Amino acid sequence: MHALSVLLHVTILASGLGQPFALAGEGDTLFWIDADAKQLLSMPKAGGAITVLATGADTQSPWSVAADASYVYWLDAADATVRRTPRAGGASVILATAQPSQGLAGIATDGSYVYFSSYDGNGTGVVRRVSKWGGFVQTLATGTNPTALVVDSWFVYVADASVLGGNNTILRVPKSGGAKVTISSNEDALGLAADANNLYWKRFWTGDVRRGSKWIAGATTLAPNGGGWGDLGVDATYVWWTTGPVLHRSNKLTGGEEVVYEAPSWALSLEIDPSAVYLATERTSEEIPDGAIVKVTP
Repeated sequence: MHALSVLLHVTILASGLGQPFALAGEGDTLFWIDADAKQLLSMPKAGGAITVLATGADTQSPWSVAADASYVYWLDAADATVRRTPRAGGASVILATAQPSQGLAGIATDGSYVYFSSYDGNGTGVVRRVSKWGGFVQTLATGTNPTALVVDSWFVYVADASVLGGNNTILRVPKSGGAKVTISSNEDALGLAADANNLYWKRFWTGDVRRGSKWIAGATTLAPNGGGWGDLGVDATYVWWTTGPVLHRSNKLTGGEEVVYEAPSWALSLEIDPSAVYLATERTSEEIPDGAIVKVTP
């Protein structure tokens, strides 16, 4: 057990979920895929009824769901497709097909395009985009193993990290295509988050949480204890991350580390808004037979 250093309030928003994965949020709603039930689900951030938005959903990545004001976009590893589903439920639309399932790792949207990472026919990692309405699929950049993605008004930022080997870099690519820029090298990154000026990620092997400028190459270590499987996000003041079941935070400017919460099982994906952090905790054994959605309010 870890000693907690932050006062907090914990609410179990939903339990008995099987294997919740790929947690995302937009507005007042949370979205995730239950990898056991093969469903895309939603519920209010305040708690309440769970809505099944789509069936047959499958995922292999904690970064495979994104949303805007009207739709949820998700990577379906079962048939290697990129899909769009109305937030209120309804027919799902395939936006891109024939993406090798091992490469369906990261997805992001700017409200006009959907950006995603996959592999081409030769096994090369690629970052692609497609209009939210479907059509031509454009390749923006290649890499070793592009995973988590974030976008802003000008660029797509990519964690190109195979963890076990490869280039392991943080990349910046123009949203419409063009030359890619290496922001930082030797970064076996899991998770990627951004604010107006900086990017944040956690290293798998070396175990630290890092910050890099969007504009200047290089990176700064903010905190230890970032290693291993987990996810990462930011709010106005802190960078938050999970390592196994433990939720940590660090001041984005001054660094340091605080242990905020220890879940009963691993929390491989998280979502952050100005008022709370939301975790999808997984089923790990007969002792912890069900997954849950947890709201942590510091």
